[in-house]
Amino acid sequence: MYPEQNKQRGSALVIAVFIIVVMLALVLSLARLLTSSSEAIVYEVQGTRALFAAQSGLELALPKLFPLGAATATACPANISNPVSFSDAALNGCSVTVSCTAYPPTQPEVFRLSSRSECITNEFTTSRSVQLEVRR
Repeated sequence: MYPEQNKQRGSALVIAVFIIVVMLALVLSLARLLTSSSEAIVYEVQGTRALFAAQSGLELALPKLFPLGAATATACPANISNPVSFSDAALNGCSVTVSCTAYPPTQPEVFRLSSRSECITNEFTTSRSVQLEVRR
């Protein structure tokens, strides 16, 4: 009654395998996109933490350069370059080092403070550098 039925056997299997392969490729590409997006967000957050740590380092160095009630600074103090490690929850794992340079060297009028921070969390490491020039 249906002579063509034997020739059509297995065509549904080919279509099912094709759909499974296409769906698998789609799922794998979405998983890869999600992973790379998550890493980008982690680096963005870590970079922001490192920037805030560098700015905090500058804010800690300014009172050392210009102490309250003291004479005007004429040279960079030696204790300004001591490294600082933060224990606060927001900056935990971050450390900062500040350096000071007086311009011109003969009679300092301008001080350049350079702050470099590094934040380490698990396998992610980020660093930021910030510079500030102040005048006495």
